[in-house]
Amino acid sequence: MSSADFHASLSPSNSATHEKAKWSLSKDAFEKLLNSFSTDREEAGAQYELIRRKLVRFFEWRALESADEHADETINRVARRIDEGQSIENLKGYFYGVARMVFMEALRDRERAPLSIDDAPQSLREKVLDEAEEPEARVLCLDKCLEALSPSNRGLILNYYQEERRAKIDLRQELADRLQIPLNALRIRAHRIRMSLEKCITNCLQSDAGAK
Repeated sequence: MSSADFHASLSPSNSATHEKAKWSLSKDAFEKLLNSFSTDREEAGAQYELIRRKLVRFFEWRALESADEHADETINRVARRIDEGQSIENLKGYFYGVARMVFMEALRDRERAPLSIDDAPQSLREKVLDEAEEPEARVLCLDKCLEALSPSNRGLILNYYQEERRAKIDLRQELADRLQIPLNALRIRAHRIRMSLEKCITNCLQSDAGAK
């Protein structure tokens, strides 16, 4: 893979994270990054691909969504430091240090998210319907959308929002153990199912309104 191909893989069109960054990865900055791996172009390319795969796995193992984007953000930050003239002796260790910072920032962002699925003690039905202007219509749409889920996803999301306080925590850990996945991965899976439900309910209500 050529340096141009590497640069293209990190371009704004391939990463939402880079679209938001104030500093963008220029061709010159990318060349400096490659040279930090090795002066041999083939070796530099191989090392770059290896560290990116490891960074993606770093974020996947921590059950973060968009692991590719977090990996690219990490690379982007390291490249910026190199471009600004910072001397890095342990490049691999520096990458992981930056990755840990990106991970902690992602956790803080998730905690501040207004749609956090762990904040409210209500059941799923109460959580989705508590601000309803037309509760009967939303109940019907919720039931319809639940039926559209696969049996496994429907069972997971209904069980996920059962119980209260300590019992809720214990139940969610039991669900994660049953599925043989980390608790964070269970939270993300439940969040995705709930977001698809809310989208389905919105579409259902709009469809009903248009039919009237």
